[in-house]
Amino acid sequence: MDKEEFLQSLRRDLSGDVPQNVLEENVQYYREYIDGEVAKGRSEEEVVAELGTPRLIAKNIEDTTEMDEEEAGGGRFTDRGYGDTYSDSTEGGFDGRYDNSRGYAGQDSRGGGFHLFDLSKWYGKLLVFLIVFAVIYVVFAVIGGIFSLLAPFLGPILVIWLIVSIIRGSGRR
Repeated sequence: MDKEEFLQSLRRDLSGDVPQNVLEENVQYYREYIDGEVAKGRSEEEVVAELGTPRLIAKNIEDTTEMDEEEAGGGRFTDRGYGDTYSDSTEGGFDGRYDNSRGYAGQDSRGGGFHLFDLSKWYGKLLVFLIVFAVIYVVFAVIGGIFSLLAPFLGPILVIWLIVSIIRGSGRR
């Protein structure tokens, strides 16, 4: 399969399943990638074979392009930056991962580094709750530990303070 056949097949497989801008970004990315590898001296067929089947790539792009929950009413699609792998080969610097917003994996579409947890989902809220609970537990454990270390000394200190305050109080009369 040559570059044009690959790109036509990818366009056909993505058509209707992702927004038009996502389709165009991906087709443009793969066009530029193939052209870049050919410029390095590789054949189109070799590069296209390395990429894998357009249907698998299209399926991975569809899976990573979701309806953004906050914008569900507006029908806005965003990439979640999963960085799915399309090929086992990393020859030529291509690691097989594609991010719809930038053409490479590693950052989410909002540009904020790796996107590990979506805090608006139930598991994100659970994670935040567990972290807050753990911090509170550690604070109380440290304070309780300090009091347990001081407890043997508090009795004698209170008795001495009581004796001193009685002596001072009787001396003022």
